Amino acid sequence: MDRDQPVDVVLDGGWRLTARVASVGLDYVDLDGVDGALALPGELRWCSALMSWRTRLGAAHRRGVLVDGPDGLLRLHPIGAALKVQRRRFVRVPVDLSTAVIAADRRLMTRTVDLSVGGMLISPADTLAIEDDVRFALDLGDVTISGSGTVVRGDSAGLRAVAFSDLQGRAERALSRFVARRQRELIAR
Repeated sequence: MDRDQPVDVVLDGGWRLTARVASVGLDYVDLDGVDGALALPGELRWCSALMSWRTRLGAAHRRGVLVDGPDGLLRLHPIGAALKVQRRRFVRVPVDLSTAVIAADRRLMTRTVDLSVGGMLISPADTLAIEDDVRFALDLGDVTISGSGTVVRGDSAGLRAVAFSDLQGRAERALSRFVARRQRELIAR
């Protein structure tokens, strides 16, 4: 966590507040108010709470005990490790696979950066435009799947995200098995 990072805090009982990180120690996180000082509600001296914040790949949560801290801050004493959560509909896994993409009159051989049952991030693919409808063939190693999709986002470095709209035949099941196997491999490391 970084200083000034915004966080959401939900106390047991439903009380909610938005704060920013004032400082981080080995066994605490000090929180400052976005619009003024923070305080526990009523006469509470402590309360169990869940702190949430955004990460590059989704979100993270951390349970802890919230108490009054120094200088009008609230202090969260975390319990356990932070839990990272993907906000996406499908789990994405990093993987480098060969894929062929066809969009209108353009044919492209490229590589995946990450993959899910719902789509893939490919690079280099700077010849593809946002909203291009594409057909693809993706080599999963033991099987090649094909389908269609739409380019939904991209960046100036040549990355393009393709959301799948149709997977042919048994492709969705094969892709689901591949992603689950890859996820287990990553966890085992």
